[in-house]
Amino acid sequence: FKEKPFTPVHLVKSKTASAEMIAYFWLGVENGESMIICGGTASGKTSTLNSLALFIPPGAKIVTMEDTREINLPHMNWIPGTTRSGVGERGPDGKTAGEIDMYDLMRASLRQRPNYIIVGEVRGKETYTMFQAMATGHTTYSTMHADSVQSMVNRLENQPINCPRILLTALRNVIIQSQVRVGQDLTRRMKQVIEIVGFEPDTNELISNTVYEWDQATDRFVFKGHSFLFDKIMEMKNLTNEEMSAEFDRRVDLIKYMVFRDITDHHKIWELINQYLKDPDKTVTKVRRELQEGGIAVGA
Repeated sequence: FKEKPFTPVHLVKSKTASAEMIAYFWLGVENGESMIICGGTASGKTSTLNSLALFIPPGAKIVTMEDTREINLPHMNWIPGTTRSGVGERGPDGKTAGEIDMYDLMRASLRQRPNYIIVGEVRGKETYTMFQAMATGHTTYSTMHADSVQSMVNRLENQPINCPRILLTALRNVIIQSQVRVGQDLTRRMKQVIEIVGFEPDTNELISNTVYEWDQATDRFVFKGHSFLFDKIMEMKNLTNEEMSAEFDRRVDLIKYMVFRDITDHHKIWELINQYLKDPDKTVTKVRRELQEGGIAVGA
C-alpha cells in the first residue's frame, strides 16, 4: 500500500467512480452514514475505503482495526489497532495467552468514544458488535467479501456472524465493487451504490434503493433517479429540491476541479474542502471559472 494515502481524486482518475458518486459519498461521510464496501479479492475495497475516509473531518476521532495494517489515514486523532497472535496452549475460551482478536479490538474501541470506527474487513463475531455500535449512533466503515447485497446479507445472517436482519437497518450504504474487463484492460469499477432504506416486517426483507449503477456497454455510471440521503439532508437542513441540487452540483464541480488540477495531496484536498465549508459561494465561483477556462462543463 502506498505511503501517501489513496484519495478520491485517484478513484475518479482511474474511473473506478464518477465525480458525482464521490460528491454523494462526501455528503454521506459528512452526515455520518455508515457504509460497507463489498467485492471480491483484489477489487480495490480497502483502497476505496481509504480514499473515502479522507472526507472524515480532520478533527474527528477515528479508531481503526485490522488483521494486516493496510489503512493509512492522514488524520491526527487516529488510533490504529491491529490483531496479534498469542503464545502457548489455547485456554477454555479458545484463545492463547496474549492473543488479541478483532472482537477484543472492537470492544475496546467503543470505550474510546470514537466519532468514526473503521474495520479493515469483517468476517467474525466482531461484526455483531460493529452493528450494535452502528445502531447506537457510531459511524462505521468496513469491507467484506460479497458480490451483491443478497450475498452480503446471507453472510451476515449465518455462522460465524449471526447478525439479526433487523440490526442490518443501521447500515446506510453498500458499495459493490468488482474487477472488470473494459475492452482489453482489467480494471476496477463500482458496479452499484445501494442505500439500505428500511425493513419490511411482513416479509422480513430489507428495503434497498440503488442510487448509482455502472453500465458496462458504455463504461459510464448512471444515476437511478432518487437518493434517500438527499431526502434526509433536505429534511435536516430545511432545503428545497432546488437548493439540494445546487449544493450537490457545487460539490461535483469541486471534485472535478481536484481531478482537473490533479490535487492528490490530502492537505490540499482538506484545504479546499475547508475553504468550501467556510465560504461556499466564493470557492465555487473561483473553481467554476477555472473549469470553464479549461473547457470543462460545470453545474448550473
